[in-house]
Amino acid sequence: MEDAKHEQQAHIAWLYYVGNLTQQEIARKLGLSRPTVQKFLNLAVETGIVQVKIDYTSTVCMDLALQLKKKHHLIECEVAPVHEATEPHIDKLIAMTSARFLEQVLRTPDLKSVALGSGRAISAMCHGISKTPLPNFKVVSLAGTIAADGSFNRYDASLSLADKTDGKYYILSIPLFAEDAQDRAYWYGSRTYMRQLVSYTECHLALIGVGWVGENCSLEQDGFISPQTMAALEKDGAVCDILGRILDKNGTPLKHAVNDCITSFTHEILKKRPVIGVAGGKRKHAAIHAALKGKWLDGLITDQRTAEYLLSNHT
Repeated sequence: MEDAKHEQQAHIAWLYYVGNLTQQEIARKLGLSRPTVQKFLNLAVETGIVQVKIDYTSTVCMDLALQLKKKHHLIECEVAPVHEATEPHIDKLIAMTSARFLEQVLRTPDLKSVALGSGRAISAMCHGISKTPLPNFKVVSLAGTIAADGSFNRYDASLSLADKTDGKYYILSIPLFAEDAQDRAYWYGSRTYMRQLVSYTECHLALIGVGWVGENCSLEQDGFISPQTMAALEKDGAVCDILGRILDKNGTPLKHAVNDCITSFTHEILKKRPVIGVAGGKRKHAAIHAALKGKWLDGLITDQRTAEYLLSNHT
């Protein structure tokens, strides 16, 4: 019980001192009263959590972020501190850090629109932001939302962000993977796709997930790629997916029929705006490294251990 209280003190202190949330915002996020949040903050100071854990971890993560920016020529980098080794906990920390980053973006003067990829990390990021009304704001989806069985991707976060901002959302309502190259050419010429291309040029930046490739990965779980095809991709050296496009360890699109059918934006088009990746956890280490090596990302929001991996000599 005492450990649980200690953990909650550290969590609230991190949100307040590092995450820059107000006491009222923390109370709303955690389902607590504001006086309870204030009490935990006072206890965190009295017990030394703020002085030792929060300040030290923040400094370490800031230094890691600076190193990553220098090594990979990034314009933005945020590194979430990691206090536990479990993947779900790391995912939550990345979600909080990316939500804070997105809230800063939404405060940009004269902001017209942002573009979003799909996936669990992007969905969690949008779910974690506070309500920010923005008149005439647009959310532009970057990847097709329709799976092989005709169902829609429930991790497309465009609607969620539009709800939080009272803005309009523009979903790319086409299959993520066409039937073949000829079918892809049809979708590339569609009014929906051309509208997204125009909207993308007005976006302040793009926020995308970085997917790992292998058995039971998101593309397979969500019905976009069959287990048999996924096994073949992994055998051919696939390690990463960017908006469904399959990449090898060097960040180069794999020469495979799957990539001949992908309908998401090409590397050339995507890089017309700053692209910020939101991803972390051990299972994604190789994928994130590939995305950085292939110059798919201009920025990264990740966790402390992933940052350390990306800065290690073997990468």
